[in-house]
Amino acid sequence: MKKNLILALLTILLLVSVSFQFNNGDEKQMKHEQMKLEDYLAFLNKDIHSTVFSTVDSNGKPASRVIDIMLVKENKLYFLTANTKPFYNQLLEKPYVSITGVKGEDPMTSVSITVNGEVREIGTTYLEEIFDENPYMNEIYPTEESKKILRVFEVYKGTVSVFDLGTKPIYQNLFEIN
Repeated sequence: MKKNLILALLTILLLVSVSFQFNNGDEKQMKHEQMKLEDYLAFLNKDIHSTVFSTVDSNGKPASRVIDIMLVKENKLYFLTANTKPFYNQLLEKPYVSITGVKGEDPMTSVSITVNGEVREIGTTYLEEIFDENPYMNEIYPTEESKKILRVFEVYKGTVSVFDLGTKPIYQNLFEIN
């Protein structure tokens, strides 16, 4: 009896979940008229998280890699890298990044956010908070010794472009980080 009740509840939860996902999409649309810069940065951090970062290498060529957005505070983005990577040196030599993240089930339900901005190294400031907010990082860097090579960077100035194909008309907006 108890097993049947649990099975029935799980079935109802599954049906509600499927109904939510496929019910004309309105529930999943972003409420842009209510959103501010901090909401889009939070979406980039929590919902997209893994983004493509582009920089310029020492030969003047573009260089891209996937980097996680680790933290958002006071309309600034925070990420980290190891001071042993070419990415770290690129950030110091030319402290500008272009960051793009996309979320959606297909092109017509996708929201993309692009941040073009200036970065600065802030050392290990917020490192403990970053690990608290992103516990999986403890699996990558499990010891205090392994964390010694990590440096936190802050995107402190630039623009945030939002492009949402899931709304009609298509939503586009540009925000300033300063």
